[in-house]
Amino acid sequence: MRLLVTVATATLMAVCLAGPHPLLQLAIEAEAGDAAVEAAGGHFNQSVLSRSRRQATEDNPDLCDFGSSPTVSLCNWTNLKVTQLQWQPSQGQNAYWIGGPKEDVSYGDDQGGYAVFETSQIPERQIGQPNFESAMLMSPLRKSTGPKGMCIKFWYSMAGLSPDRLRVLLHPVTGNITSRGSVVDMMLNYDGSDDEVLWEERDMTMGDWKEGQISYAYGKNHTVIFEGIPVDNSDISRRFRGYIAVDELSFVDSDQCSVFCNFEGGTCGWTQDSNDDFDWTLSRGSLNPSTGPPRDRSSFAKDEMMGGYAFIDSGYPRRPGDRARLMSQEFQSTNPDSPICMRFWTHMFGNGIGTLRVIIYDVNTGKDIAIWKISGEAGNAWYQGQVPISSPAPFKIVFEGVVGNNNLGDIAIDEITIKQGACPSAPQVAAAKSGDCTFEVDECGWSNPGPRERLDEMDWVRTVAADSRVPIRDHSMGTQQGYYMTMPRGTVQRGGDRAWLISKTMKGSTQPMCIIFWYFMYEPFIDPSGPSLGSLMLHMRYENKDGDMVLQPVWALKNHQGPSWMHGQAKLLNDNDFVVAFEGVWGSSRGTGFIALDDITIFSGDCSTKPQKATTSGGDCDFQRDACLWKNVTTDADFRWTTASISRRPANLPDHTFGGPIGYAYFDVFNQNARPQSLMLLSPPMDKTSDNSPICFTFWYAYFGASESTKLKVTRESYDKAAEEDKRTGTPVELWVLEAKTVGTQRPEWQFGQVEVDASTDYRVSVVGMATNGGFAIDDIKTYKGACRIRPTAANPTTPPAAPNPPT
Repeated sequence: MRLLVTVATATLMAVCLAGPHPLLQLAIEAEAGDAAVEAAGGHFNQSVLSRSRRQATEDNPDLCDFGSSPTVSLCNWTNLKVTQLQWQPSQGQNAYWIGGPKEDVSYGDDQGGYAVFETSQIPERQIGQPNFESAMLMSPLRKSTGPKGMCIKFWYSMAGLSPDRLRVLLHPVTGNITSRGSVVDMMLNYDGSDDEVLWEERDMTMGDWKEGQISYAYGKNHTVIFEGIPVDNSDISRRFRGYIAVDELSFVDSDQCSVFCNFEGGTCGWTQDSNDDFDWTLSRGSLNPSTGPPRDRSSFAKDEMMGGYAFIDSGYPRRPGDRARLMSQEFQSTNPDSPICMRFWTHMFGNGIGTLRVIIYDVNTGKDIAIWKISGEAGNAWYQGQVPISSPAPFKIVFEGVVGNNNLGDIAIDEITIKQGACPSAPQVAAAKSGDCTFEVDECGWSNPGPRERLDEMDWVRTVAADSRVPIRDHSMGTQQGYYMTMPRGTVQRGGDRAWLISKTMKGSTQPMCIIFWYFMYEPFIDPSGPSLGSLMLHMRYENKDGDMVLQPVWALKNHQGPSWMHGQAKLLNDNDFVVAFEGVWGSSRGTGFIALDDITIFSGDCSTKPQKATTSGGDCDFQRDACLWKNVTTDADFRWTTASISRRPANLPDHTFGGPIGYAYFDVFNQNARPQSLMLLSPPMDKTSDNSPICFTFWYAYFGASESTKLKVTRESYDKAAEEDKRTGTPVELWVLEAKTVGTQRPEWQFGQVEVDASTDYRVSVVGMATNGGFAIDDIKTYKGACRIRPTAANPTTPPAAPNPPT
């Protein structure tokens, strides 16, 4: 039996008027699409898309778009009867009834059809029935693909807590079976033992559609099965609604699967570069037992006779340093937030092995950018490599093989695939930038700081999932045998204790980089007072031109985020050499909560912050460590803003962030015989927004004391970075003013405040306290882009004071 599998996915925002986007868009296709839009007057006509989809369905009998209202169907695909869980045809207008996306892919509205599996349903156990707890949708019978193989294209969407994964299986069909009915009858005895997994996805799409592609070759009759799998019945998440949906299932020629190649029917659109010394060669097996693979990758460990690969022949007349370059077609630039993961298999056996590189060739500049490189012998075996690909300009992908010191240096590649989304470079030593890590082997250079550095109180721990109650699987492999980094738990730690995980030093640059990672922040039991798991933050730490160490936050989330792995990313931009630091901080629920990290990837690219709520600014501060970059500018030594300590804090007020004894700023004035003291806490300079939109300045405050005249203000002043030091700030403008008499509490309690701040120019914000006998505490300052209403309304400085009650 001969089987080759390749995989790819792509993001689709279903509401995008321009329709679905391909995984990698060829330059010629992009030009044609632009011309079509231009011909329509610069606007995309959705009805044109619908007509083209219907025409594509008519022209390709192997395409199923599941129809549209009022007739939606599964086409010729069939639910297997070995399980009670079923796929069903549906459409967007049923999204809140039986589940599924609000729009389909083919028509981009709520009338178009798709197949959906509602994952929270639990089947009834029946005696004698196979123990399948998944929904399986089977294709019509398919014959041999031939050496060039076949490409399966489809779109999928997964959302909710109860889905576990979506798989695509190849099921061999034996015997003389030629009709659909006979295949269905045969599948009554289906047990899945002969199936091969072609493709698998575990990450939720959060309601969006993503594209999948599979390239495979198989020489006999077979069917393809889409299997939707819910989480285990014993998992509490199974009770919650969720769905797995698929749309536009099609079988097309293998050359429509982008850069995919198994080298069995040729080079699949990859071409020999003329700017090198010799060419890559196709082969079925080495003619020299001292170098090169005996077979292709998929049949290497099996007794199979079919399969090919590409390799560089290091024999005569090759000389050390000769290069062979295999180049892909030209592709358009990638989305900064949607890098591509390319996976491939390589064989590097022989004591004369040279170097294998993966290169991004910039079409506009003609320059090479090496993104993956490995040299030397790796043994007589196939190894999988992977690398993230991101380019702001049109590009080609290049495999460059370089001959080593002698003629025993054949380097082979096989099974090139791509998948939407970042992946850590593997093996880690091949990464162009340090920091990529799956934690399956070790920490890849990430380390905990030593005790002398006094940066934290505990260490991150590399943990195998089987030894941890939660998360039960790592993200890289999705198994209990996978590894990840976790915050230590136990009674030794206290709320507010920190753990740092620090990268190797990275070179400063004017070009941005992107860091992508997967995080797990789960608090199974929420205290009545609110979530108190802790926080996960990402910093850049560097030395500025004055020799001071600067800690710049670039990403931050607090407390419970959910019982699954989630995707995080942030931009890294710094002219100075720097290290990246993940900082985990325990809250008061450290004994029952879980914080973990996995699959860190760093690559060149100007990405945005995800999730958006993790965005940070220079003014954000939770006062856990210090006052961040906020400064007390009051000169009075007796009365000033300060951070709470165990020995000095007001009225035993707990921290708002995690409920600990410290972790906020406050002022406390007792000076009844003098005029009210004015105390100012000044923010660092804050940059104007790119579109001149305002920001929403939010914080938590608490009043204590005996004087109703105590006040808390928020002011804004412009800031000119180019001006002389004493002329940089403008006149303060009061935005938010609250008097103690309007607080309405008998004892200190945290309350929420917010105010809109003009961000059309660079600015600074001040929190000003005024009192003769009393004070305010503040905590969890955070800014959000966009306008907001003032809260509480009593703090509006333009609102006239309430009239006094008339005498009785």
